[in-house]
Amino acid sequence: MSGSISWRVVRPQTRYRPLSAEQDDESSRLLSKIQSFYVHLSVDRAAGSICAGLLDPVSNIIANTLLSDDDDQVAAMVDDAELARRSLDGLVAFLLYFFPYLAAWDAVRYLLLADADLLVAARLIVASRGMTAFSIASAASAQAFQPALRLAAHVAEHPQPERLVRGWVSLSSRLHQAVTLLSSARPNLHGIQTLLAADESPDLEQSWSLAASRPAYRNITAAPCHHTSSLMRVLLHAFRGFYLRALARLPAGELRTRFHQVIVKAGHCYGPMDPVSNIILNTVWYDAAFPQAAPPPVLDMVSPRILTRVESRSMYGLVSFMQSRYHDLSEHEIVQCLVAYCGDVTEATVPTDDGERQSRCKSRLSSTLGLYDVVVKVEQQSPCAGVQEAYEAAATAAWHPNPAAQAAFLTSCKAKLQESPAAMSLLLEDGDRVLSQEDVRYLAGVLLAEQKPSPQAVRKRSTWPVCNGKMRSIAQQRRISRNVKATLNQQFLQDGEPMYKLHVICGANELVCGPEYCSNSKEDYLSFAPCEYRYTHVNFLAMKKAGCSSSSPVLFFAEFDNKKAEGEPAIMCCKVDMPLSCAEHARCLYCEVEGAKVVHPGFEKFHGGDKEIEDVIRNKHSHLTNDRILCRNDYAVQRLVGHDEDFMYVDTASDQRPPFQDDY
Repeated sequence: MSGSISWRVVRPQTRYRPLSAEQDDESSRLLSKIQSFYVHLSVDRAAGSICAGLLDPVSNIIANTLLSDDDDQVAAMVDDAELARRSLDGLVAFLLYFFPYLAAWDAVRYLLLADADLLVAARLIVASRGMTAFSIASAASAQAFQPALRLAAHVAEHPQPERLVRGWVSLSSRLHQAVTLLSSARPNLHGIQTLLAADESPDLEQSWSLAASRPAYRNITAAPCHHTSSLMRVLLHAFRGFYLRALARLPAGELRTRFHQVIVKAGHCYGPMDPVSNIILNTVWYDAAFPQAAPPPVLDMVSPRILTRVESRSMYGLVSFMQSRYHDLSEHEIVQCLVAYCGDVTEATVPTDDGERQSRCKSRLSSTLGLYDVVVKVEQQSPCAGVQEAYEAAATAAWHPNPAAQAAFLTSCKAKLQESPAAMSLLLEDGDRVLSQEDVRYLAGVLLAEQKPSPQAVRKRSTWPVCNGKMRSIAQQRRISRNVKATLNQQFLQDGEPMYKLHVICGANELVCGPEYCSNSKEDYLSFAPCEYRYTHVNFLAMKKAGCSSSSPVLFFAEFDNKKAEGEPAIMCCKVDMPLSCAEHARCLYCEVEGAKVVHPGFEKFHGGDKEIEDVIRNKHSHLTNDRILCRNDYAVQRLVGHDEDFMYVDTASDQRPPFQDDY
């Protein structure tokens, strides 16, 4: 099939952003709403009488006034308009700190919808993003909540931000009592002061649950419009989890040789099964159907930019698949649907009894905002294109090397697997077990069936850009690989011997903390300019060695000092959990800027966390703002074309292989 009028191939584009006049109008309306909270209050105002806290805005104002000491009350009597402006700035700052990929104008819209109730607005963001696995008590959330509240107080010019945070932490375990004391016509101020004086452990789950019972949350039926770009970033975060799980299941030998190039070129996550299984299917099939004619290089690391690129290509492929199937749905509705389905389009394409499907959707999407409605709308549509046509549109949007062949394969492979229970069990019944070389060969035989392999031609180019780009990529691979191996050999020991063996390096960002300009930088093929970055963040998968009880690779995060010699261990390294779809995650300023979806730890400290993000939101960072972060992240994840890292697979000297692979 060369093309079809039913195709809808979606490409990266500039997302909707409201005009300045529209943003000003929404900010003005939110400011007026906040100012109205102060009108009928009988309590005296203080510099700390802001409406940020764990309760409704009016209760927060009263509680924060009580948290202000006498010096605050006397020294700084602030008028209501000024307090409202400060409160608005503080509320926006909290949301920008707590949630990645959120623009300031988007935060204002959520606050406007939530009647300026901070936790209601936070719940609306979680619901509209389909974060069904979100937990306010998780490591990432718990670590971010108090710094976010402290930042809100700083931005709102509270005289004692630490005092405000301590007060709300003490109050968090007694919020129901606080609501009773504050809800009467004459608030029991003495009772509130008694609660504030108590030293209690924080209980964020109580405040989170209480926010769901407030009218401002119960009466909302739709999320603010035009947050497609934010939803796409959330979806891409889920895709990183799919690819990490697929990499963990593929055998290390094949992954670091034959599959290394295939997975970033043709290992897309769309297909007739779940996303992880689809990545494995597409990779194994393409490697068998279009084998490489020359021996591939042995590489320890899946290069970070092209790993991000295949995730983005997969996302545009999925959007194109759905757009081709259902022409009456907008792109925003399709992205909502993909978020609701966690990227698994089989639920939208496989016919199911309506009652069963709606029951399943209600159960999973009951806490989301607007996503259940769009899923029902999809189910009510009649397909405008066949499945194979839609797959070819997906493959075209995803830059697959052979769209027609992949579309034909994906249309027929489910039937092949159903005819071979053993092959199906390799994908579905063995959980996270790593596939063996024999498993891969068997699976390839089932998937290829009668198709005859077509070996690929060897790519040979020796122009300066190709050679230079390859040298840069080789140097990056060598440096990161040696550092990771040194870390495994020196920091994770059992009876004096290394416990783990490298499976694959699966994420990196060398541009952490910087750039720092220096006059004595060396002139070589690695230097674009006289500047340097101080640290590197890396994810890698490692298997426990023989004698250790583990059947699947473990995901690690490591931070390396770029000023140390090559082959030095990490300055910090720890295990991290595989990222969950529809869940929160720890933030890193520098990785977000580069579009590097490195999985960071929830409890460990690393450069690019807390303080750096706070400086950006307070406009104290040397060169980054929240808008600039979003723009640069968009550029990184929307760049579907080539990178220097692609030259790793180009033969510039046919008798040589990259001279950096160490025995391990």
